[in-house]
Amino acid sequence: MQAKEIMHEKVVTARPGMSLPELVQMLDEHHISGVPVVASTGELVGVISQTDLVRRERAASPRMVPEYHQHPEGGSHPGGYQLEVPAAVKVAAVMTPWVIAFDEETTIEELAHEMLAKNVHRVIITRQGRLCGIVTSMDLLRALLAAATRK
Repeated sequence: MQAKEIMHEKVVTARPGMSLPELVQMLDEHHISGVPVVASTGELVGVISQTDLVRRERAASPRMVPEYHQHPEGGSHPGGYQLEVPAAVKVAAVMTPWVIAFDEETTIEELAHEMLAKNVHRVIITRQGRLCGIVTSMDLLRALLAAATRK
């Protein structure tokens, strides 16, 4: 099985100049935990995820529960995000400035191996060097389950 068979073709993306509150709202609305960052030219310039936000929050103030998981009335906010950062902070300042990308013809076994080796939950899928999809660890689990039930 190849990446193109399990990838999501409609990829939600962020812009480098997007504010973190805008990003968090977008992640919450789409029920996703990370997105590729794409410049206005269409070039992939990075990836940003909850992990990047947690890293930033921990660096800013060591807390047990990151700000965006805290409910305004205290405690954790189980259904969404609460981000308390200045709107001036942009995605470009927090994103991982490199992209783990694979061609759409890559086997899912290779994707799984690389995702485990690099400890990432999503990889970008390209066609002729351009973004055409995304595969997450959940997509790989669904493919594994589907294969197991066919046997």
